Amino acid sequence: MSSVPPSMARANVEAELDGARAWAGRHGWALDWGPGDLLLRAATYHRPVHRLLEVVAAVDGYRGEPPAWRVVELGTLTPTVDRFPSAAPNSIFHAHKVICAPWNRCAYKEYDANGPHDNWGGPSGWLQVTEGTRATTIAEMLAMIDVHLRQSPGYMS
Repeated sequence: MSSVPPSMARANVEAELDGARAWAGRHGWALDWGPGDLLLRAATYHRPVHRLLEVVAAVDGYRGEPPAWRVVELGTLTPTVDRFPSAAPNSIFHAHKVICAPWNRCAYKEYDANGPHDNWGGPSGWLQVTEGTRATTIAEMLAMIDVHLRQSPGYMS
């Protein structure tokens, strides 16, 4: 559990929102910020399957811990089972159907039983992890998801 209070997590996200919105506008993503529930929703078009894809980031504790990014069923908080992007080589889209990156709290086994990493020292050390992709702002995280999504050939089965 992060020691960052909700008001500070909200302020940390809001300090980055203009940059994230600018990035989203340039790259065809839609963003929706819910400051009351500390959720950021982002949606884009997954070209190989001709469908919208939505990710949700729970940002409680943000900057003390990374957001908890999940690919979800559209308009819900339910992680998708059938529409998780398939992985290209060196992809962040992991077979456990988790975005596998140090900047995703869900990738840490101590946070989520489905998280594949118990070797990164826990989510509170996310900014010091040197393995995998690097993203230290919301806009950079969205950019990483976008880059890997553009390489994804479809859905995992």
